[in-house]
Formats: sequence, structure tokens, C-alpha cells
Amino acid sequence: MAKTMIVTEKQIALTPSTGKVGGLESMHLMPEFPYIVYLDSKAHHYARVHSHSEPEIMVVVSGRMIFNGVWCGVGSVIHVPANEEYWYATGEDRCMVVLARLAGRGVITIAREEPAFEAERAADYVPN
Repeated sequence: MAKTMIVTEKQIALTPSTGKVGGLESMHLMPEFPYIVYLDSKAHHYARVHSHSEPEIMVVVSGRMIFNGVWCGVGSVIHVPANEEYWYATGEDRCMVVLARLAGRGVITIAREEPAFEAERAADYVPN
């Protein structure tokens, strides 16, 4: 049974993530049901096209990122259905999100991309 959890800004302690996307720092708040994690992407980070077997909700808590071509700043909420492919990148600033998968951690699938297409997306983005 899940219990009430409160994490204040002073308690956030990020460590290098070992996940498949790479280049992230994270803090796992709840490891399984629900799966809740802080994810921090450094400036100029690009996360390859990928999907998860479980639906997920992200809330941007600092910085901003471009998510599937849309700039998302602090307070933005993103819902991604299970198995839907997406990518994201940061610009000049890092971006931290709280990510939740209520059904559990699930499985990640990295999509195959053409190298030129991936390099184009990974280029520095100019905020709108």
C-alpha cells in the first residue's frame, strides 16, 4: 500500500542515471508502484526517440525542454500514452521534470533513427 510522500526542494539529491536514454541525473522517489522519479537533463541534451510500455505523466519543475517539437517550460504537464514514441531536447538551460508511471516502471524501447535525422534533432534549438 502506498503511503503519503513529501519531498521538499532541500531533499532532492540527484545522482547519475544508469538508464538507456543516458546523460541524465535522477532521484527515484518510488521505485515501482507508482514509479515516480526526478529526471534532470543537462543543457544541450538530446533524448533519442523512445517509448515506454506504461503511460507516463511529466511535470516540468525547472528549466525548459522541447518535447516532440513543442517548447515546455515550468508548470507544463505532458501525458504520454503507453508505447507512444517521443523525443525531447534541452536548449541553453537544463530541465528537471517529475515523471510518474502509475502502473509501474515498465520497459523502455529505443527507436531506430537515421543518423542524419537524429543529428538534426540534437542540434541546438532556438526557443520560440
